[in-house]
Amino acid sequence: MTDVLHSNHSHHHQNPDMGRVRTALESQRGQSMVELAIALPFLLLLVAGIIEFGRAYYQYNTLSKSVREAARYMTTKAWLATERTNATNLVVYGNVTGSGSPVLPGLTTSNVQITPRGGGTSDTNPPDWVQVAITNYQFRSRIPLVPINVTFTPGVEMRYVGLNARY
Repeated sequence: MTDVLHSNHSHHHQNPDMGRVRTALESQRGQSMVELAIALPFLLLLVAGIIEFGRAYYQYNTLSKSVREAARYMTTKAWLATERTNATNLVVYGNVTGSGSPVLPGLTTSNVQITPRGGGTSDTNPPDWVQVAITNYQFRSRIPLVPINVTFTPGVEMRYVGLNARY
């Protein structure tokens, strides 16, 4: 009986398969680290691209909403220079007084173009349509590895229904 216990006990210490299993696990762990090191830069670049695309989409959407709001404002106001200035401020600052910070970095009043379309160009003879557009607004990526540098030019045209409108 002592021989049986002794032989079972010695069998566990001398199992040659245990060393091979441990070596194979360490090798797999090392291989996984190498695969991660190879794949991680591509995954980070993909995430950075998604973030920058999201920023670009947000900025374009903000510009589009601002332009639409200013056009809606101008369609009901008298066709006066002061009202066009108010509409320009509405695009850039989000309010007619022109106070506060621009709604987007780098957006200035020189980026806003308000154009009468059809009809006249005065308070007594206003245009048939009002067009409000952004010109030369540059979106620049913050991440150098994601070179998204685009010029945004959203615009909208709405029928003029303000004072002395023909319709």
